[in-house]
Amino acid sequence: MQIIQAVNRWLFGGPVLILLFGMHLYFTIRTKFIQRNLWKGIQLSFQGSPHKEKGDGMSAFGTLTTTLAATLGTGNIIGVSTAVSLGGPGAVFWCWLTGVLGMATTYAETNLCCRYRQKNGEEPVGGMMYVLEKALHQKRLAAFYSFFVCFSAYFAGCTTQSNAISETCKDIWNLPKWLVGITVALTVGLVVLQGIDWIERASMAIVPAMALLFVGGCVVYLLLHLSWLPEALSHIFRYAFSPKCAVAGGLGYSVAAAVRYGVARGLFTNEAGLGTSGIAAACGKEKVSPHEQGLISMTATFWDTVVLCALTGIVVVIFQEKHGTQIRHLSSGLLVKEAFAELPLGGMAVIGIATVAFAIATLIGWSLFGKVAAEYLGGENLMRKYQYVYVVMIFVGAVMPLGFVWEMTDFVNLFLLVPSLYTLFRCRKMLQKK
Repeated sequence: MQIIQAVNRWLFGGPVLILLFGMHLYFTIRTKFIQRNLWKGIQLSFQGSPHKEKGDGMSAFGTLTTTLAATLGTGNIIGVSTAVSLGGPGAVFWCWLTGVLGMATTYAETNLCCRYRQKNGEEPVGGMMYVLEKALHQKRLAAFYSFFVCFSAYFAGCTTQSNAISETCKDIWNLPKWLVGITVALTVGLVVLQGIDWIERASMAIVPAMALLFVGGCVVYLLLHLSWLPEALSHIFRYAFSPKCAVAGGLGYSVAAAVRYGVARGLFTNEAGLGTSGIAAACGKEKVSPHEQGLISMTATFWDTVVLCALTGIVVVIFQEKHGTQIRHLSSGLLVKEAFAELPLGGMAVIGIATVAFAIATLIGWSLFGKVAAEYLGGENLMRKYQYVYVVMIFVGAVMPLGFVWEMTDFVNLFLLVPSLYTLFRCRKMLQKK
């Protein structure tokens, strides 16, 4: 555990930040600030029929909600709470900036993945592994990437989420972790084992409803604490660059910690640069061009990090400013929950339901990523074995220590980030503009 922490501290304290921000900035410039087409991407997300026929691929809204299902998880709630607790108010700014710039990288990776997708039976399929094989002719690196997509699915997409569900249910409703783990594993397993169609339908049902519920809770909290908002925003921007600061009743933070935790959580929540969003995008309808699908997928990063993470971060900063050192005893992942507990009319239940629903959606969305990667590696036989292990890992994650789960998540993400960014840079001239 200490070794992994040390490696994460060093990598996210310099090399990864330079690599990730450099790539985000590069594609922002190369695409001539593709983020300016955000509104068009939002419009495309809701065009066309939400239903699909066999072999037609996911609808535009289906690819968006499936991508969001995989990213709109506990990173937006517990992850942001942890980032602010450990990195200070400035972490919110770096998390937000990672989302803004990351939109260009999301566009680039989904554009490429859609260009090099292929048919698996009657359904379209794709991802960075197919780009590596077909565009760069590097099958070994494609296999390496696919392996770690499966491995990451067990951590970033599985154990972190089931752990958050069990912790939330134990803390709010006093339910035993083992019981919660079994229940969630069986529920998600029923969806996952049915295939892409069920995954899409579940994502389209869960994501919009729970996003609106959580955003509503955040907005109510901010309205009730309007007098604290100016100071909170001031601290977020000021301490994003302050070499050393002391806020919230003497709690000390540094800009290094703000950047490290802000960027790490930003990466975890929107996954821009990991290449995983390209897997869901490539499962979309083939009549949607790579450029259009890139714009659609880009909006997922916007909703996930630029909107939801920012809202969560502001709520946590206000809560810290309001209570100061009185909340030092609280776990870093519980600050959002405690903030929602101050809301009238069942605020605790709102955050509990939102956390559980987001986590279940992520479990479902990430199962698709691992499914495609496992099928690429070993066909349907290996894919089925992966799915069974995935369901088992849901239970395992429910009873694992929270700190270990998050550190492993940051560590495993590195094995996706490096080959994905390498592929993006090598294929930068192949992006389709129309």
